[in-house]
Amino acid sequence: MLGLSPDGWLALTALLVLGAGMGLLSLLFSPERLYSRLRPLSVFRRVEIGLALAMEEGRRLHYTLGRGDLLRPAGGASWAGLSAMAPLVRSAMRGDAPPLVSTGDPGVLAVAHPSLRQACVQARAPEAYSPEGLRLVGVEAASYGAGAALAAQGERQAMTFVLGHVGLEAALVADAAPRLVGGTDHPVGQAVLLATGDDALIGEEVYAVGAYMRTHPMHAAGLWAQDLFRWLLAAGLLIAGIVTAISRLAAGLH
Repeated sequence: MLGLSPDGWLALTALLVLGAGMGLLSLLFSPERLYSRLRPLSVFRRVEIGLALAMEEGRRLHYTLGRGDLLRPAGGASWAGLSAMAPLVRSAMRGDAPPLVSTGDPGVLAVAHPSLRQACVQARAPEAYSPEGLRLVGVEAASYGAGAALAAQGERQAMTFVLGHVGLEAALVADAAPRLVGGTDHPVGQAVLLATGDDALIGEEVYAVGAYMRTHPMHAAGLWAQDLFRWLLAAGLLIAGIVTAISRLAAGLH
């Protein structure tokens, strides 16, 4: 009916199972219990420290969302960054200076504006919202790296948090930022962040940022559902292997 290949049907089934698992877990467990079982990640501890230092020093956070196109595979990390934007902005608004958000993609810029406005309203500081707090610093790799580096080097920046599709240009940001943490789906960018930053997210940890920033309980439920799905898949493979081995052994005996 949908014209899907067997692999497509398998992927669709996996998505439906994961979605059902997320909904069931969010109904069975309270948000605090879902969050409490998450494995600690040092990056988010460093973000908390950076925000505290920003408040103490009267400076602000620079949050950059990379240059991934939201409609392409590279945009997955950008969606993850956007999901964490509201709680991050609300935390930063406890200080004197609102955060500076930068990106290298016009689509991310368009989606981020209402998120930034809503976060300021939720923080009971609607007057803190300004279009100047969200900047398109460059659309190509080199221009984005240079623009993000200039934003990170500003006099009022206490820390830069990178979360999105960022490649080798992350080295420019790392050289300019007083403190740098973050994550990316780009393998070269990940290596640069690990080598030059204070801390970095590794692999799929980038996509778990919504759960760790407590954007919505469904993010944490999604991590639980993925882990459960992995265990079920591993158990299924193990059982299938044992059944195959027993059947071959039985056939050999006959």
